[in-house]
Amino acid sequence: MVATQSDLDQILDKIASLSLDDEEMLLHIIRQRHIERKRDQILKDSRETMRAYNKDLVKRGSVSDLMKDLESD
Repeated sequence: MVATQSDLDQILDKIASLSLDDEEMLLHIIRQRHIERKRDQILKDSRETMRAYNKDLVKRGSVSDLMKDLESD
C-alpha cells in the first residue's frame, strides 16, 4: 500500500494530537515494527541466496576475479 501525501498529512495531524507519552509509545511501536520488517527482509534475502548457492547459480572467486568479471562487461 502506498500512502498519498493526503494520507500522510492526516496521519501526522493525528500524531500531533497525541499526548507526549502516547507519541513516545507510538514511536517505539513503529521502531520495533520497522526492525521486524528489516529482519524479515534479511531472512528472505538470505534464503534466496542459499537457494541460488545450493543450485550452483552463484559465481565464486576472489575480489580480483570479481573486478576482472566486472571490467569484462
